[in-house]
Amino acid sequence: MSERLHRIAAEIERLHRDKAPFEQLQGEFALQSIEDAYAAQNALQELRANGARGPVAGRKIALASRVQQELCGIDHPIAGAIYQNEIHASPATIALKDYHGLGIEYEIALSLDQDTEVGRSYARQDIAKMISGVHPAFEMIIDRDADYRAIDPKTMIADNAWCAGIVLGADIGDALRRDFDDIEHALSGLPATLVWNGDSESATTAASDPIGSLTWVVNLLSGLGVVLEAGQPVITGSVMKTRYPAADERNGSQSAPRTGKHEPSEVTFTLGDYAGITLSIV
Repeated sequence: MSERLHRIAAEIERLHRDKAPFEQLQGEFALQSIEDAYAAQNALQELRANGARGPVAGRKIALASRVQQELCGIDHPIAGAIYQNEIHASPATIALKDYHGLGIEYEIALSLDQDTEVGRSYARQDIAKMISGVHPAFEMIIDRDADYRAIDPKTMIADNAWCAGIVLGADIGDALRRDFDDIEHALSGLPATLVWNGDSESATTAASDPIGSLTWVVNLLSGLGVVLEAGQPVITGSVMKTRYPAADERNGSQSAPRTGKHEPSEVTFTLGDYAGITLSIV
């Protein structure tokens, strides 16, 4: 790995440490292409492997919707890593002060029953047959108070697609296989319910297309020469709109100003009658 990539990774770590706002990397740190951005992300993962966050132990998709992609000027999703020490079991408690621009997303985490093969192109049906674990999950993102009108996707990739950890619930894969013909059918419209401080919101998993997202991530990694190991969770995109605990508006839009004002929050997310997870934000 080049010295330049190591310098980019070190600069991203410095920006996090200094609580600098998210902005496009410039000058000697400027990223030349999407491939360059993923190489920088890999350098960041190597830098963090022996630190507090730990080695890579899962993956995530970001910018999964067409609206998000158009906002960032690209026509595809992006991916990042989940670090070993940032995978939490439900119920979990986190402190808002530990995150710079915290957002909470509500996801399906999927894992495979075997390692993937580098260089192989996987069809959706191949991946569907390999799915082992299915979990409700929260993702904590840190956008570092980004201006959503001017997000550079290459910088976002290098910055690990903003992932700051996940909370995992119980594995419901066996229960879904018992009640449905297959996992594809089960995830085509599984009801999901979010309760945030008593406020309830409902959706289904149909729009987030978890299996399609997982297939995309696997093929991206395969092309990058990376194996997705059996059992590693992949979070597949939020089934509801991201909420920001420090937003001045009532968990308002992505452009809502944030001053750090915050009341403690209790959040639950359930998938049908199968399993739920709980997160306390203090």
